[in-house]
Amino acid sequence: MRNLKDKRFGKLTVLGAYTTFTNTRKRNERKWLCRCDCGTEKYILERSLLSGATKSCGCATRENSVKSTAYDLNGKVFGDLTVLRIASDHKRDSRGGRWWHCRCSCGNECDVLATLLVTGRKTHCGCKSTPKYSFEDISNHRFGRLTAKYPLSQRDYKGSVIWHCVCECGNEVDLSYNVLMYSEVRSCGCWKRERESKLHELITHVDGTSIDAIKSKKIPSNNTSGVKGVGFSNGKWFAKIVFQKKQYHLGKYDTIEEAIRARMAAEVLLFDGVAAHYENWKRKADSDPSWAKENPVQIIVSKKSASELTVTFLPIIA
Repeated sequence: MRNLKDKRFGKLTVLGAYTTFTNTRKRNERKWLCRCDCGTEKYILERSLLSGATKSCGCATRENSVKSTAYDLNGKVFGDLTVLRIASDHKRDSRGGRWWHCRCSCGNECDVLATLLVTGRKTHCGCKSTPKYSFEDISNHRFGRLTAKYPLSQRDYKGSVIWHCVCECGNEVDLSYNVLMYSEVRSCGCWKRERESKLHELITHVDGTSIDAIKSKKIPSNNTSGVKGVGFSNGKWFAKIVFQKKQYHLGKYDTIEEAIRARMAAEVLLFDGVAAHYENWKRKADSDPSWAKENPVQIIVSKKSASELTVTFLPIIA
């Protein structure tokens, strides 16, 4: 247990007695009886003493307030604020603090307490606290194929201004400032449609499976074994394979070699088998298009055991 007796924290000296209480988070905390240099004794929260948040009984704050009130701040500059005169519309605060009328570098004028000015806690009217999406003008700025034309009165759920935009294809869309500035959206959607149409022309799909994809040997960046579909988890090596958007588990193994063999066997059965079956089907389809329409390629996969798959290729080609 920490002992703070006789230790000093700013103007406070810990006398030694403490009390324990339960805070709002239902945790037990301690308050130590302290004597301030001004003679006042009061209990102070232990964590406030240790963190430096409390250094007096409150007299230091009152002293600072009195000092700041005594200063003539007229014409002084505090950050972006220039003091113009004493603010006549405000009474002094509970500690005697005085309000001063200031002009910010942005042109706005505001009234600020002297204590906030001299302690550096207030250096602008609040303009720098306002996010850019609330005021920045991006009229006629281009974002890929999109050009921002004018802001609307609507805001998104984060408060970002909605801008009316025109795409190169002629479509018009409404997008938020944040989407235009920080996302990868660069068209009304036409670019994505064009890309997908070209991709569809390049990739051969058979019964929901891309022939090009199953031939790929690219290993995912999060792979832990160096072999696609093989990984390590909970003290065991495992193998799996994804086919027709469905994942098949091929068992857990004590060694990586066993897991790799299971994965390779599944690849031969599925990937090599599908590619070979498609080539046979395509040869017959090219010579007999009417037969091809009546006999599309079908691949039926089922589990033979916990680690083995069985595959049926249709139609059966003699």
